[in-house]
Amino acid sequence: MIIFHAGLPRAGSTLLISLLNQRPDVYASPSSNLCDTLCATYEAWHSSPETTASGSTHEDLYRVLKSIITSRYDTKRVVFDKSRDWPDPLAMETMKHVQGDVKIVACVRPIADCLASFAKIAKVKPNDIQDFCRNSALAKHLFDSYNRLKAGYKTAPENFLIIEYDDLVKDTQGQLDRIAKFVNLKPFKHSTENVADSKEKDEVWGIKDLHKVRKKVRKRKYSARKILGDDLYNCYQGGEFWNDKPEPSRKHDLLDMELEAAINGEFKKAQQMIEQLLIERPNCNRVKYNAGFHKLYQGDLQQGHKYLDYGRLENVFGSKCLSNRPIWNGERGTVLLHMEGGLGDQIKSYTFASDIQKRGNRVVIACSAVLAEMFAEKFITVQHEAIGGVFHDYYIPSMSVVIPLNHTYDSLSGKPYISSTAKMIPGRIGVRWSGNPQFEHEQHRKFPPKLLFDAVRNFDCVSLQRDEGIQLKPAWMAQADVSDWKATRKSISQCELVITSCTSVAHLAAAMGVKTWIIIPILSYYIWALPGNKSPYYDSVTLFRQEKYGDWSDPFKNIKEQLKCMHTLKIAA
Repeated sequence: MIIFHAGLPRAGSTLLISLLNQRPDVYASPSSNLCDTLCATYEAWHSSPETTASGSTHEDLYRVLKSIITSRYDTKRVVFDKSRDWPDPLAMETMKHVQGDVKIVACVRPIADCLASFAKIAKVKPNDIQDFCRNSALAKHLFDSYNRLKAGYKTAPENFLIIEYDDLVKDTQGQLDRIAKFVNLKPFKHSTENVADSKEKDEVWGIKDLHKVRKKVRKRKYSARKILGDDLYNCYQGGEFWNDKPEPSRKHDLLDMELEAAINGEFKKAQQMIEQLLIERPNCNRVKYNAGFHKLYQGDLQQGHKYLDYGRLENVFGSKCLSNRPIWNGERGTVLLHMEGGLGDQIKSYTFASDIQKRGNRVVIACSAVLAEMFAEKFITVQHEAIGGVFHDYYIPSMSVVIPLNHTYDSLSGKPYISSTAKMIPGRIGVRWSGNPQFEHEQHRKFPPKLLFDAVRNFDCVSLQRDEGIQLKPAWMAQADVSDWKATRKSISQCELVITSCTSVAHLAAAMGVKTWIIIPILSYYIWALPGNKSPYYDSVTLFRQEKYGDWSDPFKNIKEQLKCMHTLKIAA
């Protein structure tokens, strides 16, 4: 059995490793790839058709994972393996099956202090500190680690031992005694005056002394407030879910209140707030970005997208393009359509390549590698990484292409634009209950899969799920081949109906003209902002909207009724 070492970056984890390694009966690793290796094995196991064909079981998988751990750490010492990914609820649940118990030692520290420590070690200049906190890879790493730790702690707090940074440096021996008791080790006297430096190779991360450990345990004296500035420091206060400290009292910000109202479906109230904010903060990019949804909701596609474009300045909309050419605004020439966002966004935007071409242009598509073969059926296509090697006069970000095309909701075409590759099997229903975990949580679109399983139980169903969540598939449901996009396209083609959350599978099915039912939250993705159960983007789509935040019963009740109606009509026919 290994012990899992996780927590927040810049919260003392490297110091703790050096202290733990003073014990002869312990090995504490630097940043480890073990969790990544196990996750890759887990995903490959579940996504391979051979797994089902061979009759392999979960017990077989757990035995394989256990053998990887045993081979990685061929030692009788107690191993503390360091990875920020261990608190992921799925990883924790899997490791319980592999080794019977999960013990996670997590170093934590207030978010503002972690950010300030990162900014200090990375030598961020005062003028760049706001951009660093919002957009840097280090800040993203911190917030991803925080969210993962919070999710794991919420799921199973009994599996965690939380070590606060201030306690570690002020009461070092006391905290190490807590750890020894937590993992059933004998007490050990540690030295705080002769601590070995970290063996982690910081050149890999590109930041000198990122994991440097000083010989004596001392808290460094600097002001996080001074480094971040008052506004940022106050902004990042609170959120310490691991203790009972009260959250700081903050003045409710109108922008936060607007978002909360929208999440709860109070759109009239949210619109009034955003109109007030546009007057009070006319230069705030985030206000304009939020206003974009409300304009789309009101039916103004052009102004909605113009507002959404301000999200690019905050890195919350679209993605960066490597092209050094000017942005296309209707001119004639060779236009690079730069596909942005997730795979579903790219599939949705593929239809606009024809619109650009009809205006007398030569079109080149830049997209994710897995979609290149499909897009290349009609247009010259390159992977994103190859943009610099393909000629083009202009480029256009795909999530904003409706602006230069001057589209309104009325001018959008919902006709199919990707062909099927197999014959439809009457009565077959393809189901997908989750997509990219990052988007699922960010957009509040994650629902309990059991609701979907119960709704379709008595029908001819196949699973279109892959990767995370595939282990939830009920035994009575067959698994379709979704090993790659060519196989997924064929499997969708065989379906009479696809029922799914807002995933790339939803967009591919809809683009192929397959009848597609999409389950969406109250505050939907911008594609579905226009009210109603139909979408001008796809003629074959029906939207099943959540009616109350946190309650998914209504859309699945409607799905059951619609399925029953379809079944009755077929019997009558």
